[in-house]
Amino acid sequence: MAKARDLPKRLAAAIAMAILAAGGPVAAQPFSAFGLQFNWEDSYEPRGPELGICMTDRQIRQAIAARGYGDIALNVRRDRRIQVRATQGGHVFLLEFDFCNNTIIERRALR
Repeated sequence: MAKARDLPKRLAAAIAMAILAAGGPVAAQPFSAFGLQFNWEDSYEPRGPELGICMTDRQIRQAIAARGYGDIALNVRRDRRIQVRATQGGHVFLLEFDFCNNTIIERRALR
């Protein structure tokens, strides 16, 4: 009979141990889309909203020209970025442009 009375206590103890074991130490990791890390804070401009359809070459040229650049040449196109060589104020720049959300990610002066 003594065992039947101890069953709820033992069951509660086993459940408590299982909860403690399952909730062990947790590594602090910032939320970054399940391991995919996007350095959006490091871009030259604030990120624009995601476009429904990525821009065409003509739309890219128009978007860069609207920012005051001239003599625009599209260089290397990658997944959703393209390198653009453009001039502004007598200086030549190499721009890393995200054509899926209309944002200049990086701007480097060439000369």
